[in-house]
Amino acid sequence: MLLTIEFEGRNELLERYPMIERCFRCSVCALVCPIQYLEEYSPTSSYVYDLFTCENPLTNPNLWSCAACHKCHEICPQDVNPAKVFTDLKELSFEKGVAPQGIKAVVNAVITTGLSFPITSATQRLREALHLPPLACKAQEEIQLIIKKTGLEEKIRTLVK
Repeated sequence: MLLTIEFEGRNELLERYPMIERCFRCSVCALVCPIQYLEEYSPTSSYVYDLFTCENPLTNPNLWSCAACHKCHEICPQDVNPAKVFTDLKELSFEKGVAPQGIKAVVNAVITTGLSFPITSATQRLREALHLPPLACKAQEEIQLIIKKTGLEEKIRTLVK
């Protein structure tokens, strides 16, 4: 049984990744997917199938569960690359402003601090009590430079607000 993919961005997705229609729901990927162990999935209702057949993958919160380990691609008998598709869907979700707030917060933290979490005074005090060096991002300048040189600065700032 081949997948039938129906959602607003269907044509764009299929133009980029025509191979996803080769997925015939064999669930071989479910054998190796670490996300597959979540209770909402089973061998006949896999994570990959959930995202390929949901109403709109861009707003499916499960999209963000993919660890991009590419095990699904390695084992797929049809050479479908779900991990690549999911990575691109995450980018589209973020660009269209429908990514979960938590994802937006992480991106904002990386942009502003260079770390994926805020460094609070409590964190620094705890590190000091444990005789650990203070947290600091040594790559902050490089991150800012990459964001500016790639033209992402303004785009990202409007998306995370």
